Amino acid sequence: MLVGALASVSSIAQTVSAKSGEDFRYLLVRKEGKNYYELARTAHFLEPQLLSAERISQYKPSPHSYGFDIVTDHSIRYGVYQAWKIRVVTTSDSEKAPNSAKDGVYVLIYARHPDWIFCATKYSIVSARDGGRKITYTDFQDGREYTIELTRNWPRPWQIYALEVLSPNAFGEIWQSSKQPDGR
Repeated sequence: MLVGALASVSSIAQTVSAKSGEDFRYLLVRKEGKNYYELARTAHFLEPQLLSAERISQYKPSPHSYGFDIVTDHSIRYGVYQAWKIRVVTTSDSEKAPNSAKDGVYVLIYARHPDWIFCATKYSIVSARDGGRKITYTDFQDGREYTIELTRNWPRPWQIYALEVLSPNAFGEIWQSSKQPDGR
């Protein structure tokens, strides 16, 4: 039943996005040793009835707080402590754009590993002589630099999204849409 509801909500969001010509999404962040992100077309609180408008409006995002449980068009993400409303400006991949041209907001997604979704202010993807890759990025949330080294057995390119942040705290909007019976 949950899968059917997620598919229905996702198709509504894709239709609205296609009609407007804009690609609006939510960028969610959760902490598991370091920041992990999700780029979602739809986002709803798992149990909105347990939350109040006052709690949402007074919430101060912090990687040290547990956060909220959010249902997206892909999965359920537990402990989301930050949510931005964003617009996708451009898309590319690591073969066409192996380095960020300037500091900005970029999401890097590796399709082979569903939790490898990182948000960066800058990134560099360098191919090694043995066919592997070295990804270096500066995390958007904590500002720290991280490096991931992949062997040649992980050959797929990374998807790159350049973003514009429209709202630095989208929890209020997500809560309002969560209360709607039709998911809109």
